[in-house]
Amino acid sequence: MNQKATLPEAAKGDLLEDLSALISINTSNPPGNELEAAEFVRERMVAAGAIGEIQEFSPGRANALCRIPFAVPEKGPRLIFNTHLDVVPSGEGQWKFPPFTPTVADRRIYGRGACDAKGSLAAMMAAARLTAGSGQHLKGEFILTAVAAEETGGLGTQAWLKNRSKDLQPSMAVVGEPTELQVLIGHKGVSRRRVWVRGRSAHSSNPSQGQNAIYPIARLALFIEDLNRALAQKSHPMLGPPIVSANLIRGGVKDNVIPDHCELHIDRRLVPGEETDQIDRELREWVRRMSAEDPSFRATIEISGMDKAPTMIPPEEPIVKALLESKYEVTGRKEPPQGFIAATDMTFLVNQGRIPTVIFGPGSLNQTHVVDEFVEIDQLETAVLVYARLISRILGA
Repeated sequence: MNQKATLPEAAKGDLLEDLSALISINTSNPPGNELEAAEFVRERMVAAGAIGEIQEFSPGRANALCRIPFAVPEKGPRLIFNTHLDVVPSGEGQWKFPPFTPTVADRRIYGRGACDAKGSLAAMMAAARLTAGSGQHLKGEFILTAVAAEETGGLGTQAWLKNRSKDLQPSMAVVGEPTELQVLIGHKGVSRRRVWVRGRSAHSSNPSQGQNAIYPIARLALFIEDLNRALAQKSHPMLGPPIVSANLIRGGVKDNVIPDHCELHIDRRLVPGEETDQIDRELREWVRRMSAEDPSFRATIEISGMDKAPTMIPPEEPIVKALLESKYEVTGRKEPPQGFIAATDMTFLVNQGRIPTVIFGPGSLNQTHVVDEFVEIDQLETAVLVYARLISRILGA
């Protein structure tokens, strides 16, 4: 039963100090520039007894890879904590609290990345320090991967998976994302596409001499709206319905020129059972319909950003049971595993790395990618305790 575990005061101070330092390092993606943040993580983890290295997979884009080997690391279980260094740009909104000046107010810490996902990272680092200094007899190995470029396709996690050495094979993993301390066993996938249509320019006083590229894109936007209504009729029991949305449109050069080009950016959210090329099949159907009306019609479909497959692991996996029990021991709350409507690097750990993985962390998805992003300090501290309990449970087995 929950014994109202609390975080030592020194650990609370270190937690907020680390998170403040991470927020202060601008890792807006694009361009990312995660190297400085990766160096900070490596230095802090090495000071706690970890073996740390930097994996710079392209200029300025770097992962911090940190290991704490316990007894018989080559034979014991391996537990990996994974989360990301990069954040989305702060935008042009009016921030009450400057995005890269961490501010503590009302038991919250504000700043870009506080919730997504530097809060999870700081909590993971604190849990590793707490466990390493506890004197517990553990075996196996703890691995922290603080990765770059998660927000634009998961390049950092993929680089680590591609280049890891065989002796670092982890047996299970936790991805740190804002889940409000819910244990999540899967997430929706995402596919993003850009559709280009070419027309022919003309003076707007004589439009019949041209071919207006905006009109077919307008019809595509309506096709996407209808498709989303159809998708809403089928739903995954844990993740809800698949979704498609038209989110960005560009076209034309001047208000008195018939536009000779137009493009639409489309975001497709996938549920298990759907493939990342599902949107391509749907868009080809639209092209087929348009071509049937006008044989000269042409459109180009491009990948624009990322493909992440929907991912789900069985609730019976040992990592799920261990995390649920660890959470219960800290909070006293018994809650079933759930799913995540956003996409994460879990997809690469499960589908490429063959690593059973769950998602867990402080903060709410409602506070991600917004002005005055924040994370509740109480959730941060609870996350540290749950992460630490999980390390002890897995590596003490």
